[in-house]
Amino acid sequence: MIPALLRRRRLTVSTFDADRRRWSESTVDDISVEVEDITVSTFNVWNKAFFADERYQAVADLLAEDAPDVMVFQEVTPAAQRVLLCQPWVRERYRCAGFVGGRIGGYGMLMLSRLPIAAVTFRRLPSRRRRSLLHADLTINGRTLRICSVHLESGNDGAWLRAWQLRRVFRAVATDNAIILGDFNMRDDEDRWISSAYRDVWTALRPRDPGYTEDSWTNPMLRETKKKPRQVRFDRVLVKGADWTPTDIDVLGTEPISPAMPRVFPSDHFGLRCRLTMSAPG
Repeated sequence: MIPALLRRRRLTVSTFDADRRRWSESTVDDISVEVEDITVSTFNVWNKAFFADERYQAVADLLAEDAPDVMVFQEVTPAAQRVLLCQPWVRERYRCAGFVGGRIGGYGMLMLSRLPIAAVTFRRLPSRRRRSLLHADLTINGRTLRICSVHLESGNDGAWLRAWQLRRVFRAVATDNAIILGDFNMRDDEDRWISSAYRDVWTALRPRDPGYTEDSWTNPMLRETKKKPRQVRFDRVLVKGADWTPTDIDVLGTEPISPAMPRVFPSDHFGLRCRLTMSAPG
């Protein structure tokens, strides 16, 4: 049975306490920072045990090469969280918030931000598979930017639920400026469900590139797992408002994690990294 209402929970934000060698709750960062551009990333890290620690470390290494300001992750297990939060560069510069393990199971969500977070909220979506969203408010250049990580229903039979979930997501992200990113699990014929208030960054910047984030021709690990060909653009970045202009977007994790393991990729999904620039005043 699909629950009719979202379950909402305000989450705490943690920073790493080097003296106590642990992540501890931090004070609310209700301050504004001045920046000209920001970089965000999303990665569904795949909750399977198949070479899990090696794959999670590969995800961390990919992101460390050009560390985004805000990173979101889906299918975060306790093991994935442990690997991500033990990275020295993450401990030194990032705040973290998320909902991992427990009743959410293998569909945990995690956000890491080196920009101050004023508030972060976790919501359960109406779902047969415990799908959810995680959104945080950041005050940048004196204005609120809401960044939202989503993980929508999977499967061809889940199309009607994805449409329902997406309406709930747009309702939850009711701010003038917002970035919604994550695993939408949407097929191309479902693009009509995206509110006209949002721009799909990939199609805006790379209209001739299919931008597959699951590609069994490139990723043999995906091909051997799914047992059928698949080329889909499940993972997306949507931008709302006039404050931020997308300038660049790339896929991550399109190579094996090492030459010695040619059939092991960081995830069954590829990640996305997107750069946005503060728009000039009108």
